[in-house]
Amino acid sequence: MTNDERLSFFHELICCNYRVYLWSYSPDLTLLGTTCPPGNSSCEPVLLPDYAAALLDYIDKGGNMPLILDTLPWLLYVAAFEFCGPKLARIHILGPAFTGRNSHMLLKKDLDQRDYSVRLRSLLFRQLEQIPIIPTTQLLQYTVMFHYSVTGEQITVNDIEYSPDSEFSAADELNLISEEHRGVWTAEQQLMKMFREGNPDYKKALEKSMSLSTGMKVDTGDSIRKEQNNTLVLLTLCSRAAIEGGLNPSVSYSLNDTYAAQIEECKTTTSLSALARTFMEDYIRRVQQAKSDNGLSPQIQAICDYITMHPKENFSIADFAKRTGYTEYYFSHKFKQEIGMSISEYIRKVKIEQACILLAGTHMGIQEISDELGFTSRSYFSSSFQKESGMSPSEYRRKNSKL
Repeated sequence: MTNDERLSFFHELICCNYRVYLWSYSPDLTLLGTTCPPGNSSCEPVLLPDYAAALLDYIDKGGNMPLILDTLPWLLYVAAFEFCGPKLARIHILGPAFTGRNSHMLLKKDLDQRDYSVRLRSLLFRQLEQIPIIPTTQLLQYTVMFHYSVTGEQITVNDIEYSPDSEFSAADELNLISEEHRGVWTAEQQLMKMFREGNPDYKKALEKSMSLSTGMKVDTGDSIRKEQNNTLVLLTLCSRAAIEGGLNPSVSYSLNDTYAAQIEECKTTTSLSALARTFMEDYIRRVQQAKSDNGLSPQIQAICDYITMHPKENFSIADFAKRTGYTEYYFSHKFKQEIGMSISEYIRKVKIEQACILLAGTHMGIQEISDELGFTSRSYFSSSFQKESGMSPSEYRRKNSKL
């Protein structure tokens, strides 16, 4: 299947749900073709002058990942880039789409501030009513598929780029507008766990959390206000998780206040997304620094981090000793001396913490959880859980279930 065939098929699939259009441009932004029917020319990126600078700058910098453009707040286009070897061949643009129910009203207000002719403004307003509203999660998935259709390359939502906005650079889009899912709490716990650990691979957990929920359902009547509220919630969660991970509370609260003020100043989804990446990276870095200053030797800290990030594995002192370069006896002695408990006690503690998350946030059976965490039998899992938490797995689920 050729690129054009893939692109055509992809567009047909999208149009089953949303009426969006495709435009193909040469590298100098000359229109080569479009799926927009005659008479709907105002659906074309007529605001292309607004986007041209961002597109050309992105290309000049060697960008090749899909680019989401929202020069006008609340109205989005997606650009994908087709190369022939190292040379850019065509630019494909998909859109337009809104990101919230009240977006067209907000955009009308924005367009009233622009120096457009009466005729152009009239055309734009008529077309605004026909532009689809696509939830952010879905739009991101479409963007991934759009890129594949154009290039044949598989990527994730973390690879998507955004047009630069104000002082913030583009970042991972935060999906904060879909309905609840019973797995949300579990996914959120996994994400916060990674922040407590200072784990730089948090993006995978973030992507999973985003795919299940997009934040609060309160309809403020202002899509940007809603995004700001959701970003504030994420900031608060990261701040508290960082404290639990060892960051000084005063530092964490001060950062929270600083970033909260910046969130209030953001006026577009891209600036909010970029700021979110900034504060998440900042908290991760600071937690890592705090852990490096916690008095543990680098070798023992590395083992603790490995156990925390791989609670499902079956560990052995021999493997740990090999990782640190110590003898088994010296490793066991040093670990207990620094941590305050034996390696087996620490492993059990980490596994039981993970079991608590699974018991409270999933419908997995107790036997399934026991198997998932590498316990030799259900009875051993139950006795270990009782010893660590003071109650049986069933009792813990009854008291703490989030479902």
